[in-house]
Parts: sequence; structure tokens; C-alpha cells
Amino acid sequence: IQRDNSFIMPSLHLFGRRSVFAGDDLQPAAILNVFMRTLQLFVLLVPIAYHASHEAHIITHFQGDEEASASFFRYIFGGDLYKECDETSHYFPLLLYLYLIATLGQLSLSVITEYVIYRISSVGAPIEDDLRSPILQKIVEKKWIWTSIVGNMIVLTFGLTPLLNYKDVYYECHDIIIGDRDENDEISKDYLEILLGKRVWWIFWIVLLTSQGIELVFSLAALGRFLQKEKAIQFIGQNNNYGTNWTEEDYSIHGPRYHQHHHELAEEMWDTRCRNFCKCAASSTCYLFGGRDLVDGVVGDYGQVSRALADYFEDGGVLDLVPSDIAAGFIMLQRIQRQRVLDVRRNIAEDMKKEYDFNRSESSRSSVSHNMHSFGDSRSDRMISSAIDHFEEGTIGTAGVSNILMPGKLPHDNDTDYLNEMLAGGSLSIHPPPIVDDMLTSVLQPLPYSRMLLFPHADSNTAQLASSPHRTSALMLRRAPDEERDSEHWYEAQERKVLDKDDEADRHLIAEGARYARHSLSIYTWLLYFYMQPVGSMPYLLYCRLSECCRPKRRPRFFNDLDTSGDNRSSCCSEDHGDTIGDNCLHLHRNALMAHSGLEDTDLIYANFINKYNQMPYCIVVDHKWHSVVISIRGTLSLEDCLVDVLVDPEGLEGLGQQYGFDGQGQYCHSGVLACVQALMKDLERHRILESLLSDVGAEYPHYKLRLTGHSLGAGCATLLGYILRRRFPDLKVIAISPPGGCFTWKFATECKDFVTTFVLDSDLVPRLSVATMEHLRDEILDVLGRIKVNKMQVAKSFVSQSLRRGDLKDSDDPDSLAKENLELLHPKDFVPTNSTFHRQLENFQAIQRDRRETRREIRDIELYPPGRMVHLVKIGERSTCLDNLAKIITCCTSNAGYEYTPVEVDNKDFNEIVVSPTMAFDHFPNRVTLELERVAESFGADTALGSTEADRIRGET
Repeated sequence: IQRDNSFIMPSLHLFGRRSVFAGDDLQPAAILNVFMRTLQLFVLLVPIAYHASHEAHIITHFQGDEEASASFFRYIFGGDLYKECDETSHYFPLLLYLYLIATLGQLSLSVITEYVIYRISSVGAPIEDDLRSPILQKIVEKKWIWTSIVGNMIVLTFGLTPLLNYKDVYYECHDIIIGDRDENDEISKDYLEILLGKRVWWIFWIVLLTSQGIELVFSLAALGRFLQKEKAIQFIGQNNNYGTNWTEEDYSIHGPRYHQHHHELAEEMWDTRCRNFCKCAASSTCYLFGGRDLVDGVVGDYGQVSRALADYFEDGGVLDLVPSDIAAGFIMLQRIQRQRVLDVRRNIAEDMKKEYDFNRSESSRSSVSHNMHSFGDSRSDRMISSAIDHFEEGTIGTAGVSNILMPGKLPHDNDTDYLNEMLAGGSLSIHPPPIVDDMLTSVLQPLPYSRMLLFPHADSNTAQLASSPHRTSALMLRRAPDEERDSEHWYEAQERKVLDKDDEADRHLIAEGARYARHSLSIYTWLLYFYMQPVGSMPYLLYCRLSECCRPKRRPRFFNDLDTSGDNRSSCCSEDHGDTIGDNCLHLHRNALMAHSGLEDTDLIYANFINKYNQMPYCIVVDHKWHSVVISIRGTLSLEDCLVDVLVDPEGLEGLGQQYGFDGQGQYCHSGVLACVQALMKDLERHRILESLLSDVGAEYPHYKLRLTGHSLGAGCATLLGYILRRRFPDLKVIAISPPGGCFTWKFATECKDFVTTFVLDSDLVPRLSVATMEHLRDEILDVLGRIKVNKMQVAKSFVSQSLRRGDLKDSDDPDSLAKENLELLHPKDFVPTNSTFHRQLENFQAIQRDRRETRREIRDIELYPPGRMVHLVKIGERSTCLDNLAKIITCCTSNAGYEYTPVEVDNKDFNEIVVSPTMAFDHFPNRVTLELERVAESFGADTALGSTEADRIRGET
């Protein structure tokens, strides 16, 4: 329904100040508050009331009064029932009962208020905040003042006063009244039980008072924060008197000169935010994840970081969003991506049916396989139609899911007589053969979140299909270029090769990746080791440290400038150990490195655990099993590393190429990667470890090969380091695990395929991260926000219900079924209101971004890609074990534990879209990539045992 009145975006303004939540975010908070009030009522208040009434019953019976309850009430209201007692003793029960009544009233009022907030918060879509905010603002402010502050002050007054001032005289009065009553009297026994148990019910009382006190303190603190005067945002520099507050009218009046002032201020604002955030994060975590350089001011220039953040987030103050809006956008974008892929798959299935002529008498099994392969070729490099946004046809777009076709799992593939008869020239039915029909059906029943379709390989014959079903070719669905993409043509299909376990080269490739992925995991040291084994890791590492105290300290093997002790005595408190620097006094880093890799103490040549801005920890070890010297570079783990990650501006490689003998003319790379590699090269050149091991006269391992590996940021560093060292070590190889997507320009990223191999796990976010993909993701989220027509609670429910559905065949994976579900959640794109406030805000935001992009065109037009020969571990199935199911429950279905993968060789341009998936974060964890690579290697028949055997060492030495 088209509304005449304007929509406003959702942040709730309380006491004249903007909050970080919206009106439709209050539903979960209301439910939580009702739950907490229920606990306070039935778990705490009811036991207190029961004990107080029971005590009153016992005490009044000591008087022998027939109207015991009346006597007690005369007493608590100041009567002379007990003349022997102190005249103030009755204040305790009086105030206690007033406390109970006041608390009951407060809890009841709070529950009613939360119910009203819940109902009003459920009204309207995210952009229809005018239906909620005006009344919610008044209700929340009054609830805050009268229930959370005034109400708690009253109940705390009634509750603390008797407990602190009158409890002693009250119980002294009871002792006087009881006097010398017969101890066998039943009432006396009950009273003695009360005296013995009074401290027990006081616990309930104290807990209830504590909860009310905490609520009061936090309510007052938050109120003080909201009552502080909010600073006006000035889009000028400090030394510039060109000053007006940013408004949409100002934006339209002042033009380009105003834009420039705003761009500068946006960068200043992000600079300040980065400094404050890093200092708070470092201090609050006790520097567990680094940050000393940031707090101490060693990192003085946040300029490039602030420019990168301003490039992406600068909105001129016109776009009013809260975190829950972004979360809702991600959920709906996941569904949109899924529907796009499902629509493509349906189109593929329809084209397959059209292209096959099942009545040809000359058909044979090989020709069917060839036709399927030819279909893949015909689909390559051409746009595949997607019915996204064609609501008049009953379909809309949702999240991406791909189909996996494994011939070994199809019906009749082991029935060779049937296949030979069907495909060897016999007459065929007018209907598709069952094997093909099942393939077509499988296209519409995919596994979640992949972009890959696997088909029988073109070279497969009957025997191969029956005995070697892993031989397949694949279609990769890749986001089409911007100039060719529209609502009907979203993806293009490219043929890709699936690695074959019967191919010796492919087996070696996977085995090598699994082996060196373990090395890239080891350099993450004790923090990740503790994450992987939270129970047994610390006892084991401490045991290793105690064992070192009983052994002489190992001297450096190739250099002496690290040995600061000057002797061979055991050192239990030294932070350095032999060839290791930058470790803590317990040597947790070093011992965890050895535990991760399974290597012996003598296999560690050098480890530098010093982590500073633009300086990554790395180690050099000897792998006798693979006859290699390995440099492992750590990825992102500390706050300093996070800042390096954001240094996305491309940096020229011409000077570095001239220095180290490679062609860097016109080539660029991630500037953070370049800075880290330059620092690492200085350390390598200072110690000359590689020369001592591999190339100098008398080198210890002259016939060993040099291997470089790293994960995430470390993978990008390993690739650039490979270019630098390749002139001296021409047989080196780089195994890059999940490198950043925005790493190198196209030529530099692809020319290294002969010595760089990259492994990516399924929907991993980081290899898809680049300036272009991030901007595309942001724009799609903003677009889908304007199309949501239900409240966020319904969006969240749709996410939970979809995540809880299990199995490979889901009703929601049918394009029509999923389209119907999404029509209930989203407006058709052609019917989104264009006269809303949000739409105007979005247009202003896009204008600001266009202007900023124009001012930084020279930098932002440089496209960067992940490096090397790309191997993508594609999800093909799911194990259903108790542990895997438990992991999914604990992680809210965001864990990738229990999935099965197959390796597919892909192109460097294939990761040009961020796949919104529940596992997009966990797929990047180094332990997950390593474990899945090792499982795939085992399925290929590779030996994935850790460490090196004695026989390996003997062969290496000879």
C-alpha cells in the first residue's frame, strides 16, 4: 500500500538524543525483561513472602490469641501486643510487607509495560518507523524514569531499611516472647526451624535487592549518558571557519566545496574513532590481543586507515541506520542470493531437457557424457537468466545455493547391463533415462550456499563412470560484470576442473596443501591452540615449560645475536629460548607451535613472535618428511594486524621489483602486505638463515626445497615474499591459505600460478574481500532494507526456521517455494516507495559516495585479486553425527563442522561476490581450513600424520 506520509529511518531518540537501537529492536528486550521479571517474582519474591507469612503465623500463636492474624497486624502497625519488646521492633515486619507489596506492584507494572512495548514494536517494516517511534519514545522514557529509577528507589528503601536497622530488635522481641516455652511444643519447634533457616531466606532477599540495585545503577548511568548534550557534527576542519551543521538542505546548497570539507572531517572522525577503539580494546583485554603500540602512541598515523573507512562508510550524516538494520539486511540478502542461484539452476535444468534428444538411436553412453560436457561449454562465458525481481511471474531473489552431482550417487550407475542397453544404440524411451532424469532433479535440490555445479567429465567412459565417479567437470556461477548484469542476468557460468584422486599431480597438490596448511596453523601459537583444545591445552603447555627447566638451554644453530644469556644453563624465566625471540616467560608460543606441527625441538630453526604494527610473527622450521625448509607467516590475530588489514590502498611494486629482481612495473598490491613483507625481509637478511640452510657453502640442507606458507594476511605476505626470494631460490613454492581477496593486480596475481597455490574453504569471507565486493555488498544491503515489508522479528524467525531445516532436500530449496516465502517478506523491487525519507537519504548517500569515489578515482579504480592457482573446497555433503549436530546447535548453525568437501580448481576472478552464509566467518578459521584440507587429503589417499619420522630424518640427512 502506497503511503502519502513520509517514512523515517529507525533509530529511537530518547531524551532528545539518538540511541543505537530502533523502535522495532525492542521486541527481544521486552521478552527478556518479562522473563527476568518472572524470575524475580516466582524465584525470589514468592519464597520471601511465604517465609514472612509463615513466621507471622508462628509468632502470633505464641500469644494464644484466637484471632492470631488480627493480633499480628495490630502488632506490625504499632499496637501494644508485645509490651516486653522494643517499641521499634514492629518496623521490621511493617517495612518488609510494604517492600513485598511495592515490589509486586513494580513487577506487575513492568510486565504490562513490556507487553505494550512488544506490541507496538511489532508494527511496521524497518523503514516505517513513524508507526512506532512517537509513542514508543514516550513509553520508554516514562518506563525508564518511573519503573527503573523511581520504582527501584522506592522498593530499595523499603527493602534495605528493615534489613539494616530493625532485624536485630525484631528477633530479640521473638526471643522474649518465646521465653521458657516447652521445647517439645510443636510451635516452638517450628519457630526454632525459622531461626535456623532465617539466613536462608535472607539470601533470596539479598539477591532480589542486589538485582534491583544493579538495575537502578545502570538506569541512572544510561540516563546520565542520554542527558549529556550531544555534540553537533561540523563538517569543517578545526582551523576553518566554514561552519554549518550538516543537513540535506546544506548538502544541496553548498556543492563541491562543501563535499571537500565533509570528506576531510569524515576522515578525521574515523581517525579519532580508530584510536579510541584500539585503546579501549587493548586495555580491556589486558593486551592479550596486542595493542601496546596503539596505546603507547607508536602508531601515530591512522590516515590510510581512516581514509579506507571513510571511503566505505561516509554518509554525510544523512543515512540513519542501527546495527539491527544491517543484520536484517544480511539475512534478507542471504535469501536473495539463494534464490538467484536456484533460478539459474532451474534454467540450466530446462536447457538440459531441451538440448538432449533421447530418441536418437545412435546414442551411446559416451555421447551422453559428451553432450553434458558440451552443455557446460555452451553455458560458459554467457549470461544465465535469473527470474529475480519478476514478481508478476511469481519469483523473487534469495540466497545462493548450489547443486552437487556425483555420478556415484545416482540410481542405476552400478547397473552396467541397464546402462549398456540404454546407451549402446538400443531404443530409448521418450522420457529421459533415469540417470539423466535424476541429474535434472538434483539441479533443483542443491546443498546450501555453494556456487558450483559438478557434471560427469567429458573424457569419462562407461568403466570410468562406474568405477571412478569422482572424475567430474564443473560449472562455476560467477557474478557477471556490472556492465552486463541486470535483474534477469545475474550470473555467468564458467567451466572448472574438479581435482581427481586418481591423478598423481592432483593427489600431490592436495597432500602438499594439507601438509603446509598445518605449518600455517602452527604459527598462531597458544591462543589458537587454547581455542582448539580449551581443556587440555594449558596443562600440556605448562608441562612442556617445566620440562625445559630440566634441560640445558639450546644455543642458536646459525647465529649468535639472539642468545642473550651467554651460557648453556637452563633458563626457567627467560622469555627467549635458543632461536626464539618475542615469547613470554612460559614459552607458550613456542611450545604451542611445536604441538601444532608435531615437529621435534631440533626442527625449529628460528621463530620471531614479536608482533607490532606492520610486523608479523613468523618461524622457520625444517620438515624432513617433505624435504623442505618452511617459512610460516602468521595471519591476523592482534589489534595491530587488524589495522594492517584495513590498509587496502594499492601500493606500487616497481621499486621493490627493481630491488629484488622481479617485474613490478605497473603492478600494485595491498599496502599492508607490502609493509609487513619489507619488515620481514629485513629480519631475514640480518640473520641470513635461509642461506645458511640452503645455499651457502656448507649449507646443512642444500638439497631441500624452500616452501613459504601463511594464512589470511600471512598468505598474502608469503606470496609477495615468494616473488622476492624466487631469484635466489628458483624452486621455491608458496602455499597460501585463504589470502585476502584484494591482494594483487591481475597480472601479478596470475603470473605466479606456477609457484603459488591458494586454498579457499567454501564460502570463506576473506578471499572475497576487496573494495569492489565490499561496496557491492553495502549497496545491496541498503537496497534490500528498503524492500523489507515485515518487522525484524519476522525476519529473524525466517532465518532461524531456515537454519534449523536439515538434510540435503529441503522444501525451501524449490525456487517457487522459496519465492513464495520471500514475497511475504519483501516488497517487489518495482513497487518500493520512491518518495520515502529513506529513499531520499539513500540517494544522498549514493551522491556522497559517487563524489568521494571521483576524488579518489586513481586509487579506487585499481582492482586487486587473490593470488596463484586457486583451489576451492566446495561443500558436497553433510555428516550427521551427534558431535556435529551439537556443534551446530551451540554455534546457532554457524559452524561448518560435519560438512564434506571436494576440491575444484577455479579462477582468480571467481570470488567477485561475497556469499552471505552462516559459515562465512568460520570457513576462514585456520583450524577449520586445515582440518578440512587434511580430511580431503585422506580421501585422496595422502598421509597427513604430523611431524617427521626418524626414517624421514635419515633420508633428509643423506
